[in-house]
Formats: sequence, C-alpha cells, structure tokens
Amino acid sequence: MLQHIIHPLRTALLVSSLAVACAPAGLEGRQSPPADTLDVFFLGNSYVYYNNLADQLGELSRALPGPVLRTAHHLHGGFSLVRHLEDGHLPDVLDATAADGEAWDVVIVQDHSRLGVPYADESAGTIGDRAPFFEGAAGVAEMVSDIGAEMVFYMTWAKEDFPGQTEALAAAYEEAGHRHGADVAPVGLAWDRVRSERPDIILFHPDGSHPSPAGTYLNASIFYAQLTGASPMGAPAELHGIEMRTPGVVVSDEVIPLVRLEEDVAAYLQRVAWEIVSASRE
Repeated sequence: MLQHIIHPLRTALLVSSLAVACAPAGLEGRQSPPADTLDVFFLGNSYVYYNNLADQLGELSRALPGPVLRTAHHLHGGFSLVRHLEDGHLPDVLDATAADGEAWDVVIVQDHSRLGVPYADESAGTIGDRAPFFEGAAGVAEMVSDIGAEMVFYMTWAKEDFPGQTEALAAAYEEAGHRHGADVAPVGLAWDRVRSERPDIILFHPDGSHPSPAGTYLNASIFYAQLTGASPMGAPAELHGIEMRTPGVVVSDEVIPLVRLEEDVAAYLQRVAWEIVSASRE
C-alpha cells in the first residue's frame, strides 16, 4: 500500500504543543540526502520512546540506499488510542505539516501493550475485550484519512512472562488493518521468532514489557522493511539519536548512541525483520 507515496526529498516541520520530536539535526548531516523520502509520524506511547525508535529508524534509513524515513512523533506513556482521542490534541498534532505544507505520508499507530483493557485473566495475561481497541483504531483512522496519509498499525509483542499473548495481539492488529485497509507491521511476530530461535538476545527491558536497545533495533528494522519494501540488511550495528524518558519527554538535544550490537546480532535481527515482513505480504 505504500509503494506509491515516496516523493522528492522535503524538509519535515513538526508543530505541536506536546511531546513531539523531530530527527536531530546532527544526524541529518551525516551523509548527502538521497532522492526520496517518506515523512513518518508515530502515534503511541513508551513502546516508541524507549530507546527512541523514531530516531533509530531515521538513522537506519539514512545508512541504506533506499528512501530516507524522516520521523516525528506524539507520545504519552501508558496511553491507549482511546486515551489519545480523549486527550483532544490529535487534530492539531496530525494537522502539523511539513514545511511545504504537505501532510505526513505515513502515520504509525500503536495501542497500549494490552490493547488498553484489563486482562481477562491477570494470572495468565489473557487479553480482555478488544472493543475499546477497535473503537480507538476507528477514531484515529478517520483522522489519518482526513489528512490524506497512509496508516500503518504497529503490532506489539507479548510480555516476557506471557508469550502466549502473541496470537491474540496479532489477531487484533490484523483485524484492525483489515477493517481500515491499513498495513500492519508484524513486530510482535518478529519478537516471537527471535525469542524462540535466539533466547540469548535480550529483547526486553528488565521490566519484562518494554524493549531493550536490541528490541528497539529489531522494531526499527521491521519498520524499515515495511515502509520501504527494501531489506534492512547491511544497516550499521550502532545507531544514534536523542534520549527520551517517561512520560515521553526529550532529555536533551545531545545525540548519543541508542544501541550498540555485535555485528552478527545486528545482521540476524535484520534478516528476521526482512523475512517476517516478506512473509506477511505473501
């Protein structure tokens, strides 16, 4: 669905009164800009700002020969899509445009890690009623459609203690994608595979929910493949950006290493990302 929206390079300008950040200028100048770019906007929570997924994705794209992904975001820790809608700022946030007055090309939409609802069974981590998730997805989809952007759902992963959540989360995001004609980035499926094949790679933060730097690197690789249709193979094992902390605020403008992986680990995560995205399109 995204093949036809890559356009000549332009400068993205973000205007928002809340927690929104653009790719740092220090990263922009590391290489000559390529001919194409996508303006990508993340709407979500801590699953984006831990290890700054948006900045990792932007720098990963600048290191590869495909389109540059110019990223920005609107994030609140713990928010579901329904809470984002209730917050009342989304119309202004999504109406913020690039310097040439054009809308975002892609809006990546992510709900709360358990779809914003209490567990049906707390001890088993059973996902509860999905109705609020679909309600929130519908409201956001309408706003994204109004600005002429493509919407991509960010399928999240099972918590470390409840690997069986993968199936329910995947089914919910795939259903939402079907309802709204949107692509689904199969992040949760990639996590499930890595956890099975390479338990030595630590994807989780110590809290058992949020991503480690390696987990965010896998996510960035998935989004690169999903948005460009190109393989992330060959991306650097170290990515840089701006540090963010709860509840989604920028710590400083200093560009720091966000992730440093062994070359073989980075190559493995890139390969898994490419294979999972390719399989999801078959």
